Amino acid sequence: MAIRITYDTKTIDLLLGPESLLINYTQDRHQARSGSGKIETINLHGIQEMAFEAHFSETIYRDLVAWWSWARQGKSWAFAKDSDNVGNTTLDGAAAAGQKNVPLTATTYLTSGDVCLLRAVDNDDEYELVVIDSVDSGVKIVAVDNLKFSYTANDIFRHKDYWPDVVSLDTEFNPKRDGDYYKHTFKFAENL
Repeated sequence: MAIRITYDTKTIDLLLGPESLLINYTQDRHQARSGSGKIETINLHGIQEMAFEAHFSETIYRDLVAWWSWARQGKSWAFAKDSDNVGNTTLDGAAAAGQKNVPLTATTYLTSGDVCLLRAVDNDDEYELVVIDSVDSGVKIVAVDNLKFSYTANDIFRHKDYWPDVVSLDTEFNPKRDGDYYKHTFKFAENL
């Protein structure tokens, strides 16, 4: 299993360090105080912030320098914890709470047993993890458990540990030499 970074049609595979992938679900809140003293919370959104330590060779180090010149500009890129799990599609129709059928525009890279994220595009705080029981190729998946929420066409369905649109949170790229390899902890967040 290789970690995969993809940017500008280029792909870099890395080895995951001992700390694995750390995922932090965050919520950004801003509070405003009106002239009357009333406090209201505005601009709510929930995102995932991730970090992972990777080990890589001199050749990969040179590839990552080029990636860094891309990422430091705030340009988005993709990250997969497992380079084989890069399923990313949308719903082709409605999926009702209490049901197991999820109609999809594509089922490429999806197989039975995969854990996927299902998220509403109009409400980034409404999402759940779905385990695939079966795949009806090109049509739908059937979940192991009933859905908790209802979803509509164009909502997001992707592998749980695949983020097709992230930005770096790193302020520097300074890998440390560790024997024959380099190591670096990458920090990034969803680009909502």
